[in-house]
Amino acid sequence: MKIKERKISEKQIKIIAVVIIAVIVVGVLLWGMVPGKIYDVSQILDNPEGLDEQEVNVIGVVSNWELSSNNFTLIDSQDENLGINITHTKAFPEGFGNGETVVVTGVLRSETVHVESQSIQIGCPSKY
Repeated sequence: MKIKERKISEKQIKIIAVVIIAVIVVGVLLWGMVPGKIYDVSQILDNPEGLDEQEVNVIGVVSNWELSSNNFTLIDSQDENLGINITHTKAFPEGFGNGETVVVTGVLRSETVHVESQSIQIGCPSKY
């Protein structure tokens, strides 16, 4: 019995190539949108050395912020006795203020347990 060979046409090759490229592009776009792990203030305070000099996303409640200041405290949403100092030198988002739940993205400096903020997102995004 003879096995019949099946040839792939140029059109089929082009379709396969387009599908592969589309999958790669979608994968890269989705990968870039993932914010990474979001830590609670308490999780940062449990082991700041393990995250030293790394970019972190920290969720908490704004406290001790004044309109003329670039500094504020991010308080843990479960324990108001836990807080991290934040410095944010860029413009604050609309609606930012004391008592707001925010996610701060920035670099953690463990020796002072301080985050140098690069961005602030207002609201309470899903943690997972």
